[in-house]
Formats: sequence, C-alpha cells, structure tokens
Amino acid sequence: MVEFREAGLVRSLAGHDKDELYIIISVRGEYAFLSDGRKHPLEKQKRKNKKHLQLIDEHDETIRKKLTQGEAVGNEEIIHFIRIQNRKLQR
Repeated sequence: MVEFREAGLVRSLAGHDKDELYIIISVRGEYAFLSDGRKHPLEKQKRKNKKHLQLIDEHDETIRKKLTQGEAVGNEEIIHFIRIQNRKLQR
C-alpha cells in the first residue's frame, strides 16, 4: 500500500496547480508539505491537504534518506526526479 511519506511523488487534484507533480518533503497531520524545485522550491514549500493529492507509487530513496536524516537536499535533485517520473507517466 502506498502512503504519504517523504520523497513520495504526488499529483495535485485540485486548485490552481491541478495536475502538477510534487515531491513530499514532510507530512504533518492532514497536510503534506510539497516541493517541485521550481515554483515551490524547498525554501518555499507548498502546504496542501492530503485529500487533494493523488499518491503515485514512486519515490526517490536517496532523497528520502537525506530528508529523514536531516541532510541537505538540492532543488536540482527534486527537479531531476520529477522530470524523469513525468516522462515515465507520459508513456
């Protein structure tokens, strides 16, 4: 079963950002804090209600380890991961 965890890939289902892909940075209660590395970099994470997100069964283990261990994650890493996953989903 897929769950809301750090470095998981999600698609926005509602709002101005509908259909945009994000990576989960953290989860607090009913909210997920997201980043796409561009419009919402790590410094300006987007808070979104989990019920407005679709979980995609993809994650980046390297980014997850960094997030859970408190290491620095670069916006470039997030952009690269989302770009690769978006290509896979387009097929």
